Amino acid sequence: MNKKEEEIIPEDSEQDSAPEEDAPSSSIIEVNSIPDGVTIFDQTHWAWLLPSSIWIILLSGVVVYDFISMGFIPLLMAIAIIVPRYLRWKQTKYYLSDDALYITMVGLPIIQKRRIFMLPFDDIVDTNLKYGTFGKTLGYAEVQVVFQDQRVAKLSYIGDYTGFVSHIADRTDLTETS
Repeated sequence: MNKKEEEIIPEDSEQDSAPEEDAPSSSIIEVNSIPDGVTIFDQTHWAWLLPSSIWIILLSGVVVYDFISMGFIPLLMAIAIIVPRYLRWKQTKYYLSDDALYITMVGLPIIQKRRIFMLPFDDIVDTNLKYGTFGKTLGYAEVQVVFQDQRVAKLSYIGDYTGFVSHIADRTDLTETS
């Protein structure tokens, strides 16, 4: 860079960086435990059954016509697909306290560590419901929680979605979505 360019663009120029007051702040905090007195919301059993049902039907058909391994390989494939989905569903819970939403990130037991994140209600600006293809019929919805920095947390297959959204709306300035 030559001397003329240095004079045009001073070193302390704020062209490339936004002021700290305008930058969106995220206060998602990883915590070690969930406090007492929280309300627990589970996913419905459709969270693992719907995605697994296609595989169950497909691999059941393969078991009937598999003469090479006598159905053993498709059975192992079904177990390898269905069991992780079931375990993840069983461990997924959403916790609502009076001032925050707690989300657990889970995986396979022993292999992956359970992580808990706290999302304060102060950062939530909106909640939206998405029912999907079978949601209204089967009684579940995906709750989309929109934060100040415009990120969206998609909490899928919540059975008591009206209770979930009303819990957040009662403790914040938000209006309930339907």
